[in-house]
Amino acid sequence: MNCASCNTETISRVLDYRCNNKTLGSSIVPRVEVEQCPDCGELVLSEEAEVAVSHYLKIRVKEAIASLPAEDLISAGQAAAILGVTKQAFSKNPKIKKGFVYFVYVGTKKFFFRSSVTLYKAVGDGRFPITQWKSSMDSSR
Repeated sequence: MNCASCNTETISRVLDYRCNNKTLGSSIVPRVEVEQCPDCGELVLSEEAEVAVSHYLKIRVKEAIASLPAEDLISAGQAAAILGVTKQAFSKNPKIKKGFVYFVYVGTKKFFFRSSVTLYKAVGDGRFPITQWKSSMDSSR
């Protein structure tokens, strides 16, 4: 395979792949097979590698969200009230369904994080880097 930037023949390598994620911030995915240009250093992931990276990040995001403090959890009804919409409108909102507001399941019931709902109300996206949030919470204690 040739590099798209400089047309040099790429080399297959396995390395720790650095990427950015809205929730995790800067992340390193271990042992990803990539094609790398020896001249300009550009990396190209195969379709399988992209799926593996996506799967790895999805698991880490779920773990990070689950690590948020339980005292920040609110019901869907409470979240809807904060946003000034009905519970049904809140639950059917496409952005909410896509995870723009952090949530966890407790048993079969879905609970939302108040800080994420509040951020969603302010800017239309309740996702924030959890590592940044943790460090700001630690410094205030």
